[in-house]
Amino acid sequence: MKQVVIKQHGFTLVELMVAMTIGLLLLGGVIAILTATHQTYRVNEALARMQENARYAFQLLSRDIRMAGYFGCAGNGIPTVNTLNNATDFFWRLGQALEGFEATSMTAWTPALPDSGAIPSPLGGRDIIVVRGIDGKETKVLSHPGGNPPGSADLKVTVGSGLKENHIVLVTDCQAAAIFQITNFNTSSGQDNIVHNTGGTNTPGNATKELGKEFTGGELIKIATRSYFIRMIDDWPALYHKIGTNDAEELVRGVENLQIEYGEDLDGNWTADIYRTADAVADWGKVVSVRISLLMQSIENNIASQPQSYTFNGTTTTPTDRRLRQAFTTVVALRNRMP
Repeated sequence: MKQVVIKQHGFTLVELMVAMTIGLLLLGGVIAILTATHQTYRVNEALARMQENARYAFQLLSRDIRMAGYFGCAGNGIPTVNTLNNATDFFWRLGQALEGFEATSMTAWTPALPDSGAIPSPLGGRDIIVVRGIDGKETKVLSHPGGNPPGSADLKVTVGSGLKENHIVLVTDCQAAAIFQITNFNTSSGQDNIVHNTGGTNTPGNATKELGKEFTGGELIKIATRSYFIRMIDDWPALYHKIGTNDAEELVRGVENLQIEYGEDLDGNWTADIYRTADAVADWGKVVSVRISLLMQSIENNIASQPQSYTFNGTTTTPTDRRLRQAFTTVVALRNRMP
């Protein structure tokens, strides 16, 4: 029987080194592709999030600014009685639909801000806008008993109004209006009973219970002062709002800067003739539109390979971080001041 001999041949050291080199080159290429793909994904995701956050911030701001000064059928020229104590204070001057504060430095605004509790810890160098108007749905006034002038401290409205004690409300019949605070609320006989007495511990409370006339058949609406400003949360700037005396609430993170200009109608044709900063507005009653500029930043750092310069509000800046930034601008018309 013939024996078959199988010869085995190995690889030389040179062949092994060549094979390893080729393998490392291929592996390095794969890693480079994966790294570039991941970086592209991070950049695209950061851009998409900035755009989405800017869109949402504009939606929130535009919705309230557009409706500034809307009080149901109590339009411009309707006589309004404000029965609140300290009716000219920041929270209660509800007849001023719009108010702005221009950031003139990193620590100052013009006009000067109200007390620290009104707009808590705003980030310097950023503008602040305040909008006043409705903050709920209208509800029907079923009855309003009283003398002449009506002195009744309660109104009967449709059940399920959603109103509560301490709410600031406006009642109107399209011919006149009155603003007061609900001092007590209860439901009985299929109706919501709205009490607006004087005295007590409510803030600000009512200076009088007389609303000037009887409002049976009219409508009752919750109203409020809303403030929008930039504030830091952890390591991020964010858009905040504060409704009345409630605590400030975070709305959108990554809003680094907010700059606002106000369009004034100078000739009475209901269109903006000039845009001015808040410190230069001559008559807030003639503001018919608002130009909002937002500077958005990516939430994550080290997205870019090096610090990225950007231009915002006419100034070019090179930051120290490697976040992405993008500027957005929109103009909002005040519907209540349109023809």
